[in-house]
Amino acid sequence: MTSAPTPSQDGSLFETAWKASGKGGWRLSWDSPLEGDFQAYYAERYRDHMALGLAVGALAMVFSVFEDFMLPPEQRFMPLFIRFGVVMPTVVALLLLIRRPAMAAWQQGILVFSTLGGASAFLLMAFFVTVPMGRIYIDTLVLIQIFGLALLRMQFGYALVCVVVIAVGTALALFKLPFPVKPDERIIDLMLIVFAGMLCIVANYMMERSARSDYLQQRLLELRQQDLEESNSHLEQLLRSDALTGIANRRYFDERITDEFRRAERAAYPLALLMVDVDSFKQYNDTYGHQAGDETLIQVAQSLALYARRPGDVAARYGGEEFALILPGSSEADALAIAEEVVAHVFSRQLPHATSRVCDRVTVSIGVASVLPSEGGADTTQLIANADQALYFAKTAGRNRAATWTTVAQKA
Repeated sequence: MTSAPTPSQDGSLFETAWKASGKGGWRLSWDSPLEGDFQAYYAERYRDHMALGLAVGALAMVFSVFEDFMLPPEQRFMPLFIRFGVVMPTVVALLLLIRRPAMAAWQQGILVFSTLGGASAFLLMAFFVTVPMGRIYIDTLVLIQIFGLALLRMQFGYALVCVVVIAVGTALALFKLPFPVKPDERIIDLMLIVFAGMLCIVANYMMERSARSDYLQQRLLELRQQDLEESNSHLEQLLRSDALTGIANRRYFDERITDEFRRAERAAYPLALLMVDVDSFKQYNDTYGHQAGDETLIQVAQSLALYARRPGDVAARYGGEEFALILPGSSEADALAIAEEVVAHVFSRQLPHATSRVCDRVTVSIGVASVLPSEGGADTTQLIANADQALYFAKTAGRNRAATWTTVAQKA
């Protein structure tokens, strides 16, 4: 069974949703997995905003305590108990919960609970008041809706449920209140609450629609950025890679040997270089053709690349049938050991070469040189020249072997 692609894998999901929103689509939901990704984005983006909103709500509960003190002393206990004994601890608990990333899936549920809980608390306070002043708790429901729905950025669907529940609950409560309320006052209070709720859900719809648009733009921008980075990476790879063999080209070799020389100079460690040449390659092309010659160069490059094992090592095509291997931190003896392994590895491939001056298969000769840049008196030009002279010595000594610059210097 194949799982559905994630939005990050399938940019067409964002393109389709963006086009639909541009045509005036009114729906505030998308098919999976886009909807799930949006919900995670929304929860992450507005987590701190919602936590701050709940904190402001807790302060509002404290500062609005004057409502309770407007009541007769004998009727203050229950409203104060509900406010500070029930509502405040609940708000603090919700504030701690909503800040936890693990609660992201329950974020909207927490907002619904806080809004309906606040509305229920004020309705309940009203039921413990027998004087007309209790009506102030009913009027506070308007602020509860504005705070819980708009300020906390509740999503439209949840906001709509809250508005309906609060309107129905208020309508039922208005006819059961213990304090005297005129019929026209009941109607006015209910109309204010319903009207405030309608304004809030319009605001919620517009906020969620804007958030969805921002989400699509951000994701599309991320995709464009990702595509651009991939294109740049691919272009950079093309610029530094040899088109035939796939290893580094001469341009990249020149950059890296300069960089590695400076790094070795700062860190006071040696820098070694192997210059590699395919023996009797002109004769090979004359015998087998240039296409076969290209295939041989590819295989030689593959052998050389096997020994570019460390982060600073670079296997490159230097030009024609000549290759190079940069080995930072390698002494001449260490580099010679690697060179001999390369010679043996190419020989073991058993690539036929009937017109070779060495044997009946393709072989390579390698010149090895190593310098300690921190001692001064050497540069990259000298290092390459030393390796070239060692290569020339290896070829004149019979090919299919490696020789070092020290050997050349001793023979001179």
